[in-house]
Amino acid sequence: MKKSLYVLFIAIMLALGAITVVSAGEVDILVQKLVEKGILSPAEGEKILKETKQEAAKEKQETVKEAKAAIAQDVKEGKYSMVPDWVRKTKLTGDFRLRYQWENRQVDSTSNSDYDRNRGRFRVRLGIETEVAKDLKFLFGLASGSNDPRSTNQTFSNTSDKKQINIDYAYVDYAPYKWLKVQGGKMKNPIYKISELMWDEDINPEGAAGEFTWNINESFGLFLNAGVFVVDEYAKDSNDPFMYVIQPGFTWKPTDCTQVKYALGYTEFDNLKGNTFKYTSNTNTYVKDKKGNKVLRYDYNDITMAGELGFKRPFWGRIPYFALIAEYAQNTHPSSNNNAYLAGLYFGHEKVGDKGQWQFKYQWRRIESDAVPDFLPESEFYSGATGVKGSKLAFQYGLLKNVWLGINFYDVQNIHGTRRAQNMMQTDLNFRF
Repeated sequence: MKKSLYVLFIAIMLALGAITVVSAGEVDILVQKLVEKGILSPAEGEKILKETKQEAAKEKQETVKEAKAAIAQDVKEGKYSMVPDWVRKTKLTGDFRLRYQWENRQVDSTSNSDYDRNRGRFRVRLGIETEVAKDLKFLFGLASGSNDPRSTNQTFSNTSDKKQINIDYAYVDYAPYKWLKVQGGKMKNPIYKISELMWDEDINPEGAAGEFTWNINESFGLFLNAGVFVVDEYAKDSNDPFMYVIQPGFTWKPTDCTQVKYALGYTEFDNLKGNTFKYTSNTNTYVKDKKGNKVLRYDYNDITMAGELGFKRPFWGRIPYFALIAEYAQNTHPSSNNNAYLAGLYFGHEKVGDKGQWQFKYQWRRIESDAVPDFLPESEFYSGATGVKGSKLAFQYGLLKNVWLGINFYDVQNIHGTRRAQNMMQTDLNFRF
């Protein structure tokens, strides 16, 4: 008899759970009465309470899961008017870098005089990308650092003072066709480059640009990058410095494991000669103007080349990727000290973003004093100077997904004059979100 009543009770509880919500207190009282009357033993009562609570929790989880799915679907279909349409079409990105940097620079090669500098630094960047209309996006980013266009680093200093945040980029991107994309504003650099020989990675040029692509077939395609960028603006002078870039190139995959990308470009700078600029490294050739001001002696119109030859799973599949890279720039105005070139290689994974992924990179470069404007090259390579040569080694290793360790080492010296060597090592912890 007890067993029959027990089974009947379980059936009643399951039925009630399927029809309505029974409070935990009501179930406890009912079970307690049945135990007191001897219909259920204490052990049976405890078992019933345990099974009832488990079933209730399971039902609750299923209900919450179904509700979340329904809400997500309604939001996706635009049924919630309180969520603006542009919010649903917005993507947030960001990264954070912690750095320890050691630098040794020789003051005079004829003596043992030099200095060491140790710094803790960080970089933080936040960006949004939102769809304004079909094929039209707005991109906006903030970054740490000063106003220097070649650096987003902040140094631990000045008794923990507040650090500066700036607009890193703000532009629109319109791609009405698969073969055409145009941009306007302060934009991420649209020019193809495989190093920082001429362009520091932190420089986001200001102006307008276009990208044209033609895929001839699955293995071969053509592209053309073009841009007009403002270098500076003068309130009382119409001869503002501008930069004009045109860069045709091609991509080619002769096999499934081989890929080539190459671009030949021309960059014309207007009205650089006779002027000077705020964030110069002061390593181009300068002369005095009629007022006694130090100004640039030459204009800078550069023929450029950049290319990469890559192999997937080479050396019997022992490494994921191996590539040879090269870049070149020649200023057509002066007749000497006007070349810049870089050669290098890297191997490992093409990009490091997951745990266990790794990459090693080596570059050697020579930048003669008037090869490129001295406000453009990589700021870490002898403080962004021209008239220098040397090596850069870099290693990255993925610690976790979106977390990786980076180590950079620079060995650089002047080409002419007093030889002053620079050795610098950077140890980074990078976080991407």
